[in-house]
Amino acid sequence: MKKQIIEIIDKSKKFFREVWVEVSPKNGKVSWPTKKVIMGATGVVIVCVAIIATYIWIVDTISITLLSFVMGR
Repeated sequence: MKKQIIEIIDKSKKFFREVWVEVSPKNGKVSWPTKKVIMGATGVVIVCVAIIATYIWIVDTISITLLSFVMGR
């Protein structure tokens, strides 16, 4: 059991070392997005969320109206 735990810890250490080598600013393997790209993507997400929320609100309102009509209230 103790050997398995040590093996898991060693594998975890190796994994995180490899990840650090890949994302390290000195290495340059990762291309980080610019502020302009991040702002554009954020804008797209906000617009999509607003559209979906509006759609759900409309469907909910129609459903409530129809159910009220069918139930006679």
